[in-house]
Amino acid sequence: MTTLLLGVTMLPWSGPTAVADVIEANLMVVGRSDLNGGGSFGDVTVVATTAVVAVGPPPAPGCASPSDARVVDIKDPRKPRVSSVIPIPPGMGVDDVESASVATAMFTGDLVALAVAPLYGPCGDGMEGFVAYYDVTDPDRPQSLGRSAGCRSCGSGRTAVSLATRTDGRVLAARVDGAGIGVAIDDVSDPARPAALALWTVPPPAGGQPAGSGCLTTALVGARFHDDGEGAVVVISDGRVYDLDLSDPSLPFAAEPAPAPGDALGRAGTHAAIVPLVNRTIAIVAEEGIDASCADPPADRGLRVLALDRGAAPREESPVRFPGAMAPGRLVASGALAYVAWHKDGVRVIDFGQVRARTVAQFVPIQADVVGVGLLPEHVVVTDRASGLYVLERPDEGGARAAFWSQFLSLLPYLGFAAIASALVLVPRLVAGRGAAPSPAGSPAPTPVRRRA
Repeated sequence: MTTLLLGVTMLPWSGPTAVADVIEANLMVVGRSDLNGGGSFGDVTVVATTAVVAVGPPPAPGCASPSDARVVDIKDPRKPRVSSVIPIPPGMGVDDVESASVATAMFTGDLVALAVAPLYGPCGDGMEGFVAYYDVTDPDRPQSLGRSAGCRSCGSGRTAVSLATRTDGRVLAARVDGAGIGVAIDDVSDPARPAALALWTVPPPAGGQPAGSGCLTTALVGARFHDDGEGAVVVISDGRVYDLDLSDPSLPFAAEPAPAPGDALGRAGTHAAIVPLVNRTIAIVAEEGIDASCADPPADRGLRVLALDRGAAPREESPVRFPGAMAPGRLVASGALAYVAWHKDGVRVIDFGQVRARTVAQFVPIQADVVGVGLLPEHVVVTDRASGLYVLERPDEGGARAAFWSQFLSLLPYLGFAAIASALVLVPRLVAGRGAAPSPAGSPAPTPVRRRA
């Protein structure tokens, strides 16, 4: 595995990538698959040694071209292979995929959830969205288990799903409907019989105006569980971010939201990840610019960062943005690193465990439109809309160093007085020659960016 020296390695941003270049910076390609071609490749999820990729229909007249989800066996990361295909009803598409290894009294195995929604236009008329659950323990023979309640009144629109296993052993699903009504909480401990627990509805924004952003007539919603399933971050497309308390999942509760930032127009997004650091937890929201077609998009879009305290409103922190970069999309987090599908800028790995968040790795395929990212213990799985699936070496997450910096920063306010007092004692001694400062050790050079045609 490539060793990444967090804290001393920083990859400079060099502007938009030329379409003839492939960039592998601390993310070397191990294997790839064209997923047998056909269609438009979308989000990916990884469980055990299996990846599941959402595939939309290719552009074609009429509604005859169906969508599907392709199950990819990656036991050998050098040779990922499509082992089976999960068909999707005509007029429907897979908006989001999520997975988990589950062990309950009712089900043990690798579970994948497909958020299925009507396609835009006449192809999806009369269809209802739902979440379908499949057993992919044997990737050659995925088994249909069950599906959530449908949403006939939702119409066409983005749906999403998140899974979490709680300490009490229950497996929960947070599913979002395309109409932006809210987030439904289901118990899927028995995925053959999902049980609805609660529906948290999106509160109207301040002033009582209809939910939405810019020229959107309805809100779009994204939800992501905390690792313990005791809470979920809910992101509204108008810029509001809630931290939902699910201590009792049948009674979801949210304090006041983090309000939309003043420059939210064109920055709104519904993809989020949660990063637990040593002494604090942050939410990262991709500024994908949902309403960019309704207003001039901002010159730079990136990641909003919000501090989370259970029971309180999220607090805005300094964002991470890159001048001239494309809007980011889906993202996953592990340790102090966020892996972000950044469309034409490929996949970026951002380290949030340092004094200042920075890009520490990047992969950009030819004519990139990276739309999905998932994690294996030793590898990163990436999907590109046109070229398929890539398996990359996973960088060293440097957990100890990230933990140190996070803890150090959180203690700075408390150490200020002690530092001043110590300085008053030590400085006179140093001046008198009773102490000598050691010479600084050299820092390793940054890992070079490798470009190849």
